Amino acid sequence: MLAKQPAPGHASGSPSGGSKLIRGIRRDWRLIVLFMLPFTVLAVFNYVPMFGTMYAFQDVSLRGNFWDNEWVGFEWFIRFFQGIYAPRLIRNTLILNFWTLLGTMLSSILLALMINEIPDGRFKRVLQSSTYFPHFISVTVIVTIMRNMLDPSTGVLSGMAASLFGWKPVNLFLVPSAFRPMYVLSGIWSGAGWGAIIYLGAVTGIDPTLYEAASLDGASRLQRIWHITLPGIKAVVITLLVLNIGKMMNLGSAKILLMYNSATYETSDVISTYVYRFGIGNAEFGLSTAVGLFNSVVNIILLITANTLSKKLAETSLF
Repeated sequence: MLAKQPAPGHASGSPSGGSKLIRGIRRDWRLIVLFMLPFTVLAVFNYVPMFGTMYAFQDVSLRGNFWDNEWVGFEWFIRFFQGIYAPRLIRNTLILNFWTLLGTMLSSILLALMINEIPDGRFKRVLQSSTYFPHFISVTVIVTIMRNMLDPSTGVLSGMAASLFGWKPVNLFLVPSAFRPMYVLSGIWSGAGWGAIIYLGAVTGIDPTLYEAASLDGASRLQRIWHITLPGIKAVVITLLVLNIGKMMNLGSAKILLMYNSATYETSDVISTYVYRFGIGNAEFGLSTAVGLFNSVVNIILLITANTLSKKLAETSLF
């Protein structure tokens, strides 16, 4: 008499054969262990601190525990928007982010196109390495270099301006109208080369036969760039643009804190520096948390809006 064969999907000698989940864990346990470290870091530093957003609705006191704080509703939000600094903070944050985003993206795309057109491979690699090297320089070093070069008495640029144009040397770090150009230009210098790497990667994905066909048809180099290269990297450009728009209200405070002073608050004071001064300097934890929460909500709205417009106008979106 023939022995009864085990049912499909069941292991021999086991009534159930083990679930698919258990078999998957046994098979991929190395990948799971590898995944746990970044997942733990993400959870500890990104998700657990989200419980602290409730400070925006509390009168925070460090003497008691979290649940002993008095709930004040939207008092901190009202106080911020009724204050004299809110319009200036929002305006400066958006202006600095807009010009930095525009300048960095355009310069990165232009730099990527220029590097891609260089026929000499060795010179191409040297140029690419030298352009993205400033990305790894600390903002402290960058601001120190700027201060030394723009020093009214010993600065190289100040001396050249005085010699060539007859300008009277001034300390530009004390001039409110000079803060934004200095911030944006230094950001372009340190970020353009790094951003060009992404666009160069997108350019390499374009079919080379398109360039060959265009050359046979008599297209010039500029025409090939305009009709082949730029349309080929459009999806990457739009994706990065949407992501950056979603961070329009996020502006790192480190560089601004090193550059600004009370004389330039009119154009340099942004939301992140305000949160730093009041959250740490004055121990106004409720107010600073409320401002940070408002900042995050606006970023989400900007991200969804930019993604929706991108989907309708360019048929490219993140989600």
